[in-house]
Amino acid sequence: MNPPNAQPPTRREPPFRAERHIRRGRARQRILRSTAVLPSLFTIFNGLSGFAAIHFATRQGLGQARLEDLRTSSLMIFLAMVFDMLDGRVARMTRRTSDFGGQLDSLADVISFGAAPAMLTAQTVIMAMRGQVERLSFLPDTLMLERIVWCVAGVYLSCAALRLARFNVENEPDESAHMHFSGLPSPGAAAAVASLVVLFVWLTSFDEGWRSSDWALGTVSIALPVLTLMTGLLMVSRFRYSHVVNQYVRGRRPFSYIVKLVVIALAAMVQPMVTLAVVMVGYALSGPASWLWRRRQRGRPAPAGADELTFKNQEHSQ
Repeated sequence: MNPPNAQPPTRREPPFRAERHIRRGRARQRILRSTAVLPSLFTIFNGLSGFAAIHFATRQGLGQARLEDLRTSSLMIFLAMVFDMLDGRVARMTRRTSDFGGQLDSLADVISFGAAPAMLTAQTVIMAMRGQVERLSFLPDTLMLERIVWCVAGVYLSCAALRLARFNVENEPDESAHMHFSGLPSPGAAAAVASLVVLFVWLTSFDEGWRSSDWALGTVSIALPVLTLMTGLLMVSRFRYSHVVNQYVRGRRPFSYIVKLVVIALAAMVQPMVTLAVVMVGYALSGPASWLWRRRQRGRPAPAGADELTFKNQEHSQ
């Protein structure tokens, strides 16, 4: 019989389990020691650009930002997109892709494409609503509206974090698997929000003062929260989105692709801000639009002779 103060015998792990844990620890240490420097630097610059976007959006206080600060904050988000594109491209070109780089990229994306657009939306909309209340006496107090805007920004940030976590779990290192995205990519959602803010700043610059642009203030007070909420929900959806670089730019493409790119380039030369907003918002809406189009095509009856043509093609292939 064991004495009352005796300690229970410690359970020792089998030797093969202990060796396996040691090997895993050494492998992790080797991964951290051999991390590629250049892709990691681009990822860090991505996160720093997002931090700069938050800084410029909030430097004057809540609802007191200047138009120049909002434009600079939006440009920092686009700069973060450039670094986000370069880090993955450089890592694949140098064959230095790793789990460490993927996790670091997601952490930077939460800042640049999650927190920064959410803060930019809250700051822009609250500033616009306060300007409306000062100009128009029939509008109600904006306290409740500001709370709604903060809730919308919080939903966007939460959806961005969930989208990036899901991407880490489902991501495949093979480049051929990156032709489509499941759900709106977080850079695409952030670009849609930032482009609308840039358009708002550009439109208000034509008047003597931005507070006199009642129609612009009213539009951004409604359109920007709706777009932010919509893009946040689209990030966690299962709508399929095309990878623009891999599917439309790389490799050989039909002549029609070049014509489309030329048309977009000419439109950008004439109206750059409007074209930027239309292209970015259009990409955010392309997922549900293409889903509705495919569903409508499946519901249509097949044209006459289609079954016979399919049968002949199958015979020819055999």
